[in-house]
Amino acid sequence: MVTPANEPLRPKGRRRRGADPVRTAPPATSADTATALARDLETRHPGWVILWRHWARRYWAFPTWDANASGPIEARNVQDLLTQMNDAELQYSPPSGNS
Repeated sequence: MVTPANEPLRPKGRRRRGADPVRTAPPATSADTATALARDLETRHPGWVILWRHWARRYWAFPTWDANASGPIEARNVQDLLTQMNDAELQYSPPSGNS
C-alpha cells in the first residue's frame, strides 16, 4: 500500500524522517553531579539523609527525626525535593538543635 505522498506505510510507533523524538523529561544532571548535589544537600539540611537514585533518576530524602515516617520523600529535581522536605518539617516539626 502506498500513501498519497508515494511513501510506503510504516508500522505504528515509527517516526517520520526528520521528526524529533518526544522526550518525557530532559536529563537534569549527570549521575556524578546529582550524587554530589545530594551530598551537599545532606550537609546543608541536618536531620535528613539524602540520596540520588541513579537507576530511577530521582532524589530520595529520609527524615532521621521521625521514626514513624511512612517512607522516603521522592522527587525528580532538587527544588521539588526541598519543597517536600520543608512541608514535612512543618507538618512533623523536627526537634531543634538547641536542647
